[in-house]
Amino acid sequence: MEWDDLRFFLAAVRGRSLAAAARELGVNHTTVGRRIRALQRELGTTLLQHTPEGLLLTVAGDSIQSMCEGIESGIIEIQRRAAGKDRAAAGLVRITATETFAVRFVIPAVQQLRRSHPEIEIELLPDHRRLDIARRQADIALRNVRPREPGLVCRRIASFGLALYASEEYLRTHPGPERGQGLANHDLAAWAYVVAGERSQFMGESIDGARVAFRSNSTAALASAARCGFGIAYLPCYLADEEPKLVRIWPEIPPVMMPLWLIYHEDLRRAARIRLVAEAIAAVFHRERRSLHGDSLHAAVMKKAKARAEG
Repeated sequence: MEWDDLRFFLAAVRGRSLAAAARELGVNHTTVGRRIRALQRELGTTLLQHTPEGLLLTVAGDSIQSMCEGIESGIIEIQRRAAGKDRAAAGLVRITATETFAVRFVIPAVQQLRRSHPEIEIELLPDHRRLDIARRQADIALRNVRPREPGLVCRRIASFGLALYASEEYLRTHPGPERGQGLANHDLAAWAYVVAGERSQFMGESIDGARVAFRSNSTAALASAARCGFGIAYLPCYLADEEPKLVRIWPEIPPVMMPLWLIYHEDLRRAARIRLVAEAIAAVFHRERRSLHGDSLHAAVMKKAKARAEG
């Protein structure tokens, strides 16, 4: 019996579909199905059954799941510990971050690092999902919430500001909202998971009476929607302040600050390639702290707001 077949089985159990397992493993869904069928033939029993709700464990599958997870944990720990002893500045490093952090900060950081360490390979996973560091779905993660799982090194490398923005075109036809008075009668570009009455996405302002005109799970898409006039969006300052067609709604009010954590497994603390990539990423975020805080373009932001008020 091959470990890989068990790995495919566990991915299908967690994803509850061949397609979800294929995305996690980076293969075609037909490959997942073929490997699971091979495992079932070898064991002489059915482990998973297709239902309208997705793949479900059979009695036989349920009986071996915990043992397979134990094997998985042992193999991953062996891999982590071996990698943690690796002093060579070479090899693959998987990084997960949101799309905008990946494009704006991570790619320049690792490209600069590879000039001096060309043997380091990078796999960048722009994703909002919380990929499992312990299971080596990623080696390094950037998150704005500190994880609670044991065995992780969590280093706060930055804070970043968020504020409300809209296009100049939108604000010409919609009077800007007053702080503390809510966003009633305004159009909003909101995260896909926003619910009725939720304030956290909009600097604590009530959204009762507002219209959600656009939804997305992509920060870049929300910024583009705001730029195109869909309405008011809650955006990171490092992204929106550099967009000439966007106006910060209340430039005199400090942005809402969020922490940013750089995370990797403690077993990889001494791995040269992990340490080098982590330091390169942290250095870029330190250099860019003014744009992250929303004050690198403060004078330009205030000038734009003043010109709009006078015009």
